Amino acid sequence: MNGIATILMFVFIDPYLSLMTDEVMEGKVEEPYFRRSIVWLTGCRLAGTVIAQIILVPTALWIVAVADWL
Repeated sequence: MNGIATILMFVFIDPYLSLMTDEVMEGKVEEPYFRRSIVWLTGCRLAGTVIAQIILVPTALWIVAVADWL
């Protein structure tokens, strides 16, 4: 799962940030918008990590229960 998330981030997020960085340097996008975008992207990544940690143990227990049932 971590590998898939890394690939998706590389494909979708990195090009967007690179483009926005270039546009900020050229003056097409204002710096406060860029900073807000970075904060939101970082916050979403942190929230995703926390949610993944919260559901890790219940999901593992569910997998064990299904394996025992089979």
